[in-house]
Amino acid sequence: MKKLIAALSISILSTFAWAAPAFTAADTNADGSISMEEAKAALPDMEEAKIVAADANADGALSEEEYTALTAS
Repeated sequence: MKKLIAALSISILSTFAWAAPAFTAADTNADGSISMEEAKAALPDMEEAKIVAADANADGALSEEEYTALTAS
């Protein structure tokens, strides 16, 4: 029973372990926006097309609002 509880605990915790880096951590040059290169580095497992699609105003960078919307989904 203890092994089952331990296995379930690990599986549940690992589900919640992944979290996108905070906007300020992803904005490595601290210019107030996240370039496509910064976004790809911060979110290496995310499809590039999703990152590009998150750029709602098509300025080539993600604002804090765009990044938050992307990482919330």
